[in-house]
Amino acid sequence: MSARSKLNRVSCKFVVQLALVLFVVFCVVQGSLAGIFSYRDDKGAIHFTDDISKVPKQYRDREQGVRKHREARGAYRATPQPPVAIELPGSILSNGEVQVPLIPVGGGNFLVATVLNGRVKARLMLDTGASLITLTEEIGNKLGVSPYSNSAELPFNTAGGENWMPLVALKMVAVGSAETRLVEASINSHIKEIDGLLGMSFLGDFRFEIDRTNKLLTLKSPQNQDELVWDGKPGNWWKSRFEHYDITIKDYSSRASFLQRSGHAKAPNMQKTVEFYKDLRQKLETRASISGLPNRFRPSS
Repeated sequence: MSARSKLNRVSCKFVVQLALVLFVVFCVVQGSLAGIFSYRDDKGAIHFTDDISKVPKQYRDREQGVRKHREARGAYRATPQPPVAIELPGSILSNGEVQVPLIPVGGGNFLVATVLNGRVKARLMLDTGASLITLTEEIGNKLGVSPYSNSAELPFNTAGGENWMPLVALKMVAVGSAETRLVEASINSHIKEIDGLLGMSFLGDFRFEIDRTNKLLTLKSPQNQDELVWDGKPGNWWKSRFEHYDITIKDYSSRASFLQRSGHAKAPNMQKTVEFYKDLRQKLETRASISGLPNRFRPSS
């Protein structure tokens, strides 16, 4: 090999190494700027985004118009496609309780790192006033949810009036090492900048405490000490869940009949919702049978 060829190979190797160094530096700088920004619009609504360029210019130009909420070290962004194996922040206490960190985003609100169906990461805003988990269309797409014209839907009252939202049954929702299965969720096309809300369809499976001072959410098992459990749940949990489905099916069946008689355009959607909850109840019945749950905790349908 000639001296010129050797020199060219050395030069190419140097250029590649330099490019790699610059790429790493760029990633570190970008990572150091990661955070959540919030701004209040002229109607008083608070918006969240992890990209400052998405904040409208009129709010960026105002004094104290935009707030930056730095994430704790080790927090992650929900946008990239998650790996197959996902670890969530949190710890298990000696008494079996699960503690997870809360991510403050201003206005007294917190985000919680969550995994849906074992593969989709989401940062959901803690909302004890929401009956269901609510997800954005983007997260719904990652889960493979494709609502169609006569899908199961429920009406929700919003600032803009009544809004019908598609329903989905999540196979599994995990926060830290706390998990629960077959969780009802809705898809809301109007939620932007955050991934959704963590409502009572998940939180109601646990006894929980919110420590705002130390920014911690503690999730406790629903059973008392030495109480018998079936598939990890005490008898009263099973009884309550069956009753919830029975009451919901009866209520939504009445609504579906009323909408059908009045010729409402959403009557087919409400009937699909009845079928949605009947399916959930049947899956709960199957799970109860497999676990050997006594009949006294399984009211007849």
